[in-house]
Amino acid sequence: MKNSKKTSKEQQETRSGVKDRLNIQALKDEMKQLREREHKLAERLVAEHGLVNELRKNPHFIDEAERESLASLVDDVYNDFTSRLKVRFPMLTEVDIQYCVLIKLRFTVSQIAVLSAISPTSVYQQKSRMKKRFLSMDSRLFAEGETLDVWLYEY
Repeated sequence: MKNSKKTSKEQQETRSGVKDRLNIQALKDEMKQLREREHKLAERLVAEHGLVNELRKNPHFIDEAERESLASLVDDVYNDFTSRLKVRFPMLTEVDIQYCVLIKLRFTVSQIAVLSAISPTSVYQQKSRMKKRFLSMDSRLFAEGETLDVWLYEY
């Protein structure tokens, strides 16, 4: 009798553990779906923003007000993106932050060059310097070989 009670209790514990693992997996799956939905909605918000559309169609040197507008958009859509960067990476310059905003908004190197009134080669050099600055503050970054752009998209 004692063995059957013990076995029954063990079976209940095993079933309970299996249920817990299934519940955890279901929650993980739901979180993944929510993140994907959030990502799609964020991209849509950015894509429909007037200034972003204008700059994609007709790139031109952006003034301070436009820079601030883009930074504000990125902060609103991507959970205070610039603030998080500044706190985690205090050595970044304002120019670095501006480039991060443009990269986060998925502007191409050619577009960033026009928006910043510099050559595409200079944009590549700036991105390289920024990546080195990021690595100097956190050597674990880019461990899996991701580019600065991909890392910023996901940050």
